[in-house]
Amino acid sequence: MRVGLALALCVLGGVARADGPDEEGISGSDVDVSHDNGYIGQEAVRLEIDDCKALDPSVTQDQLRTEASEHYQRGETLYLQGDYEGTVQELVAAYCLVPSYRMLKSIGQAYERSLEYEKAIAYLDRWLEAVPNDAKKASSCDVDPQEDKETVRRRIKVLEALPSRVFVGTTPEGAQVTLSNDTGVKARAKSGEQIQIVGGRYDMNVHKDGFQDHNEPIDVRIGKPYTFFVPLVAKTGTLSIQVTPSEARLYVDDRYVGTGRFDEKIAGNTYTITAEAPGHLRATRKVKVIQERTSRELISLEEIPQTGRRQLIIAAGAGAAYAGGALLFGVNEDGKIFGPGAFAIGGAGLAGAYFGLRDDLPLATSNLTITSSVAGGALGYYAANVFSSKDDVRFPISGAGTLAGAALGYIASERFDATVGDVALYNSALLWGSTTGVLLARSFDPPRSISSGLVLSGMAIGGVGGAMLTRYFEISRQHSVLIDLGGLAGVVGGLATQSLAYNNTDDQRVANFALGGMAIGLVTAGILSRNVDEPRVLGKVTPTLGAATDTSGKATATYGLGGQW
Repeated sequence: MRVGLALALCVLGGVARADGPDEEGISGSDVDVSHDNGYIGQEAVRLEIDDCKALDPSVTQDQLRTEASEHYQRGETLYLQGDYEGTVQELVAAYCLVPSYRMLKSIGQAYERSLEYEKAIAYLDRWLEAVPNDAKKASSCDVDPQEDKETVRRRIKVLEALPSRVFVGTTPEGAQVTLSNDTGVKARAKSGEQIQIVGGRYDMNVHKDGFQDHNEPIDVRIGKPYTFFVPLVAKTGTLSIQVTPSEARLYVDDRYVGTGRFDEKIAGNTYTITAEAPGHLRATRKVKVIQERTSRELISLEEIPQTGRRQLIIAAGAGAAYAGGALLFGVNEDGKIFGPGAFAIGGAGLAGAYFGLRDDLPLATSNLTITSSVAGGALGYYAANVFSSKDDVRFPISGAGTLAGAALGYIASERFDATVGDVALYNSALLWGSTTGVLLARSFDPPRSISSGLVLSGMAIGGVGGAMLTRYFEISRQHSVLIDLGGLAGVVGGLATQSLAYNNTDDQRVANFALGGMAIGLVTAGILSRNVDEPRVLGKVTPTLGAATDTSGKATATYGLGGQW
């Protein structure tokens, strides 16, 4: 650059001092009259000298040369100070006033010092085009133009080969970065590694398994550093969740996503799904969402089991006291140890239940155990009554039946995993079967053995009928209570009707009206409450989740009901 400036100053300085035009150095063949734009890669580089303003025709050539010389001298000063941008501005101003191909090289050298290699190459190329083939030294301090052209050509090749440095960072790390152009792949590297490549226009591809490819055109200038940051977007899959009950809240990785149903595209990954609803057990499970596929999950929340530990403890104390007292009644007719013995046995039963029963004892187990103990005691009493009228025979058998019934009910409930609704339905059938037997016995007023047999028959029909009903139907506890209330209302209505129709209180007539009212009440309650909950007939109906393809070929989720018959 120093040489270029010196040569140009030799020309302009001599012109200024001579106070006249240097025809060989500034005019004639020294003027750049035609040229082509320089190119880097596929982009044309626009040069400042191509945008020179038109000169004022009233300004003389001497004035132009003088002003050009001033610009050039300031350019030299700025160059020495390291202000290469200012140098270019002054040299371009000088060229626009007095076009001289010698200044093109000086501008190119200033651009090279400022690391603007495209502009430097473009000005040097323009200088090569502008130098006449027969150009000679303009002065003794000049360099032979023909030799200088070869030097500049070699310099241009060196500049064009200067590598640029490209750094690509990604999240997540470890992506494959590929730079290519029309001629093929030019560089490959991992994200976070520096890529050296010559200047030009490239297509940058960033690839990582499980993530969407990132494609971006980039312009790389010669010898420049570039940094790109690419946040990769994970490939998505569809997560489809259906939960019952429909008011259940859904969470995906602790993020609330709605109630009842969730169906969205999310990044392929493993997620934790949580569903919760009042009165139901919280459900949590892992689900893997596979990219570009649909993952379906069906969640059915279980109701929070009601515990029956407290009521069974109380019932155990009362049942043990009755059973113990009934057994003692058979061996102590005078009753001296009946009361204290029953109290002691009841306390033992209460303590044993308190320490022996688990905290999460299901309510169904407690209910069935209590009902079975009462039914066992009644069964023992009426069975003994068929054969004997003595209390010292009937009560001990009743006490033993109470204990046996309690044990049988507890074991059966645990063994068959009975629900509260199942037990309520069984208890209801047993209750009204036994009530029917009692009312029939009162209605016909037969001998003691036959009366007891009718009661036992009613209990047997109720127990067997209840077991069959629980096999084929599944109702809620509330539904069973409604039916029981209907039966009770029927009995009360029958008794009220009898009292209005007849003035006397004949036991047989009272039993008949009560029996008829009970039947009407149970049937009516069953019909009116039929829609309280869905019955399970010959199998269990469950919600199902499937897939189907629509007319466009797109997969979609399907929901329905399934079961066994």
